[in-house]
Amino acid sequence: IFADFTPHIEPIALDEAFLDVTGSRNLFGDGTAIGHLIRNRIADELELPCSVGVATSKFIAKLASKRAKPIVTDGGVRPGPGVLEIAPGAELDFLHPLPIQALWGVGPVTFSKLDRIGVRHVGDLVALGRDALEVAVGRSAGRHLFDLANGIDTRPVESARDVKSISHEETFTHDIVDRDSMRVEVVRLADAVATRLRRHGSAARTIHLKVRFANFENITRSITPGSPVSSAPALVRALDEILEAIDPSTGVRLVGVGVSGFVEPVEQLSLLDLMDEDGRRSTADTDRDWSPASSAVDRIRDRFGRDAINPASVLRERGSAPGSRPWGPNSPDESEGSAGV
Repeated sequence: IFADFTPHIEPIALDEAFLDVTGSRNLFGDGTAIGHLIRNRIADELELPCSVGVATSKFIAKLASKRAKPIVTDGGVRPGPGVLEIAPGAELDFLHPLPIQALWGVGPVTFSKLDRIGVRHVGDLVALGRDALEVAVGRSAGRHLFDLANGIDTRPVESARDVKSISHEETFTHDIVDRDSMRVEVVRLADAVATRLRRHGSAARTIHLKVRFANFENITRSITPGSPVSSAPALVRALDEILEAIDPSTGVRLVGVGVSGFVEPVEQLSLLDLMDEDGRRSTADTDRDWSPASSAVDRIRDRFGRDAINPASVLRERGSAPGSRPWGPNSPDESEGSAGV
């Protein structure tokens, strides 16, 4: 459906994407009109609800799509607008009344620091000023939050045909402090990445792990197995060595898993992949072993939905769908798909 309106589509989850419709306005109307057309098509053809945010940047469009959703109240569910446009020049009027938790990167620790100095809304953060904000939460986090609070987000929509990498990352409501919990999140994210990778018709040569600690320090590690892989267990197997070298005890705020170096998936045996040094089956062996199961998982999800089958460790730990929160924790009203236009 999205492709009928624009070729510039950037998936960010299995049911969510950014669309650049700049070149489609002469055919279909402005962003709001296109949003209604997309929403109606999804309702008519798929019988699914959908919310659409229209704005000049991905960050504002994402927030607008959340505001367009139905709202859960004590008295029941109140319908949302379905499509919400934040017109050019109105971004700050929309942003500044929002609670600071609306900004990506404001978790419990950062919220506590800002709350202590009276910063509770996005507008308060702007009034505080960049310098004072950097003192309060650190230079990197301060710059990031100050830009978002001023509606600054210059990232373009990266259409799937131009994508050279696939990744999912997740910011947690509470910091992770043990390796087992971090590995569960890696399993969840690897499952989402591998699903998109196979839909892309590719295998990946390089696997990446991103970790952001509670102090906003970021580390990124990469590994290149002997053969390209496309299954979630193989991604996790490759990242296990990296995970063992990371100490999460100081608090992990965000984890991300990504892949790059796309090639055609082929069944091949590398002499380097016969057995790892520790005697365990290699990443390539794991990928080959899981190839039939991965295809079966894809068919099940295509027929019954993405939540029909998930990794057992993820279900035991938390139970929500893999990759469903790449922009931060789910809120109670996030029960339907959305598109940023």
